[in-house]
Amino acid sequence: MKTGRALPRRLHCVGVAGGGLSALASLLASCGHAVSGSDRNPPGEALVESLLAAGVSLEPGHAAEHIEGVELLIRSAAVPDSNPEVEAAQRAGVPVLKYSEALGRLMSTRRGLAVAGTHGKTSTTAMAAHLLRAAGADPAWIVGGQPLGMPPFGWGSDGPMIVEACEYDCSFLNLSYDVALVTGVAVDHLDCFGDFDGVLAAFRRFCAGVSAGGQLVLGPGVAELLEPQLPSGATLIQVDEVLPLRSAHPEAGGWRASLGRAGDAVEHSVWLPLLGRHDLDNMRCALVAAHCSGVPMDELLPHVASFAGVGRRLQALGTAPLPGAGRVTVVDDFAHHPDALAAALAAARSHFADRRVVAVFQPHQVSRTEDLFDGFTRALRGFDVVALCDIFVTRDAHPERAQELCSRLARESGPHVVRVGPAAAAMDRLHALLRPDDLCLVMGAGDVDGLAERLVGAAARP
Repeated sequence: MKTGRALPRRLHCVGVAGGGLSALASLLASCGHAVSGSDRNPPGEALVESLLAAGVSLEPGHAAEHIEGVELLIRSAAVPDSNPEVEAAQRAGVPVLKYSEALGRLMSTRRGLAVAGTHGKTSTTAMAAHLLRAAGADPAWIVGGQPLGMPPFGWGSDGPMIVEACEYDCSFLNLSYDVALVTGVAVDHLDCFGDFDGVLAAFRRFCAGVSAGGQLVLGPGVAELLEPQLPSGATLIQVDEVLPLRSAHPEAGGWRASLGRAGDAVEHSVWLPLLGRHDLDNMRCALVAAHCSGVPMDELLPHVASFAGVGRRLQALGTAPLPGAGRVTVVDDFAHHPDALAAALAAARSHFADRRVVAVFQPHQVSRTEDLFDGFTRALRGFDVVALCDIFVTRDAHPERAQELCSRLARESGPHVVRVGPAAAAMDRLHALLRPDDLCLVMGAGDVDGLAERLVGAAARP
């Protein structure tokens, strides 16, 4: 496997524990690049093993000596200019690229498919990669999460390159793509964009970045929000027009759906083995984008049923014993936005209608919790019981506000919301809230997944 001349051979990745950068580092190492990486927060054991297995050498913490002999430094969007390795590289004349800039160079060597959206991009990227691989298109792909049943990266041979295109810090504007997909747009990352108009403006720029003669695929309801302006020769494709959802019914562990097709009077039945109804929209987006990448729809549809999902996206981990008697069902989810909480609750009500739904929620970042506070209170009111963990704080400018804000969130969401402190120490408080046959829905983008693992035992997680 070779990545061409897009990037030099000797690379160092700062912030290598990030989902996207860890996948890129592993991909480059597996393709023959000499790759090292460092992170302020040491990655978990599973990620360490994955990076080492791919050939990435890991350095503890950040230090100037880590860049000795490096030809290019790649940093995550969360790594500041003041990082000692970034400063050392700049002093030494070593080029410094953000993750998305390096990824854009790599994409320029292939036909690119960029999957964007404030919700659903990880699952949809993984779905598109799965469909193209199963149909024999031999793509390259990078997913900013852990797909189940396939690695989060691969180079393939001459197929398209599918990447998750993150809007944070306008990172997706650095990519190179012939097919652009926007799954959906909602208020988020106001620390970057200021307000929803800023979010929309960034996504419009992303849409306008599709190559001349390329294709822009928009998920349900997106066209009305964005009203995108396309470059000359590019084509706009709306998923609801070319692959409408005719009907959908929950079945054990998934959804049975009927899809229409433009110009085809026959409805096509598909089985999607995922819990979320919103994943039907993600699936349709993935099918249309994969089709735009050159594979006939009839060759893609049969492979929907074999998609295993993505870790921490409504992932059913199994059942957990309670200290006295009985067991609870544990579902782990990355949800950290009000819309995602609502989607997780809808999935729980669809598939576990007779269960009490106990949410374990860890808010992510003080700024996001403040910006989306009213949405969080509305979303949390829908659960039967909420175990509210302390806010997960990383890059916030005012972390001292976290405790006060968390107390207010619990108070204003309702009496069924109980603060349980740090996620790492919440097991006893959570056991006191749970009853036999509950559905325990663990949600958040911080370290709350460790709590889900401890509930069921780490061996239960694939």
